[in-house]
This record gives sequence, structure tokens and C-alpha cells, in this order.
Amino acid sequence: MEYEMKSERRHELQDNDLADSVEQLSERLRPYVTPILSVAIGALVLVLVGLFVSSRWEANRSESWDTCLAALVTGDPEGFREVILRYPGTPAAQWAELILADRNLSEATDLLFAKIDPANDVARERLEVAAAAYADVLSQRPTDMVAERATMGLAKARESLGELDQARRGYEAVANEYPSSPMANLATEHAVDLAQDKTKAFYNWFAEQRLANVAPEEPSAPKEDASSSAGEQPIEPAKDTENTDKKSTKKKEVEPASTPESAPEE
Repeated sequence: MEYEMKSERRHELQDNDLADSVEQLSERLRPYVTPILSVAIGALVLVLVGLFVSSRWEANRSESWDTCLAALVTGDPEGFREVILRYPGTPAAQWAELILADRNLSEATDLLFAKIDPANDVARERLEVAAAAYADVLSQRPTDMVAERATMGLAKARESLGELDQARRGYEAVANEYPSSPMANLATEHAVDLAQDKTKAFYNWFAEQRLANVAPEEPSAPKEDASSSAGEQPIEPAKDTENTDKKSTKKKEVEPASTPESAPEE
């Protein structure tokens, strides 16, 4: 009995000590309750915002891929441009920009063999647009597959522009950074080929031939007389009146005399 009383007393003392400790701790933390609650609420808000942004990002990704696939089915360039403008920075936008760059490169390569318009070199302009698009895709740090294709496309555009040293470095980058890629062997072959003097000589010759293949200029329309364009009749040169008088005098001298009157009848 006495032992049970001592045990209960001991538990009471422990409970009192625990209550005192809790009370002391609460007194110490009381000045910091408001900041702690503020931090907790802020963290909760950040979590909720993150979940909202993440869900919205996933929705945008889904919409961007739907728009990109629709453009791919129809083949409409405006559809790809819509993806780039509405969903910038998304993988779908990077693929859309890559596809447009590939189209420009393909069409510009064919135009290299057409006659040049001296006022507008369409082939070179399209090649420069394609090169800028490939460089823009690479600046966004895309995935390996997109980065590989963009690097290869940029090298091809540089080669078509006659910038052989930059093109060779681009092919070497593809071969070194993506050695297991199906494009690695092709890139290596292009890099080795562009390092040879005969290849450089060929591109120099091709550039000269292309500059000589200029489209003939259309004949310009004949210029209208200023007097006629103003609604006035052209002024005829004054006649030489003196020469005219002399000619009339000569005509009078040459003309025969009038018929003489008949003699009177006898």
C-alpha cells in the first residue's frame, strides 16, 4: 500500500515537472508564435501556387502538343508559328521551330540552283532565316534529340551559305557529343570532306557560277513625252517662211503662160 502511494506521488511529481516544462517552453515560444505562423502560412501558399502552376504547365504542355500535331497533320506553317507564339519555351514550340527551320533549309537549297534576282537573293535569305532558327532552338537548351537535330541543321545551313569552317565545327560537334546517334557517321564524313582543299575549291567555283547565273532584267517601259503627259500637243518646229516664198516664186516662173486669145475672123 505504501509502495503504491509512493508510485502515485512519483507520477504526480513527473506530471507536474512535465507541465512546468511545457509552460516554460510555451512562454519562451510565445514571442515567436506570430512569425512562425506567418512562415507556415507563406509556405502553404507557395505549395498551393506551385501545384497550380504545375497543373497549368501540364495543361499548356498538353495543349501545345495538340496544336503542334494538328499543324503537322495539315502541314500548315502558320500552325507551327502559332505553337511558337502561344507556348514559348515548351518542347512543342522547340519542335515547331525546328520543323520550320528544316523546311526553310530544304527549299533554300533547291533555290541555290535557280537564277539569282540581283535585287533579292531569296535562297540566301531563306538560309539565313533557317540558321537563325536553329541557333535560337539551341539557345533554349533543349533535350538531346532536339539539340542534335538543331546542331546538324545549323551545320548544313552554314555549309550551304559557304561558311565551311563553321559548318565543319558543327558536324564535329554532332559526332563528338552524340557518338551513338545515327547522324554521327554522316556528320563525321561531312567534317572530313569540308577539311579538304578540293571541297573548298568546288564551293568557290559554285559560288562564282551562281553569281554568273543572274536572271535577266525586265525591259523598262518607254518614257512618255512630258508634253503629251501634260495633255499638251507637241510643238512642231516653225517652218522656214523664206524658203517657202522662194519655192512659190519658182513655181510661178515655171508655170506656162495663159492661152492666147484667138485671132478675129476675117
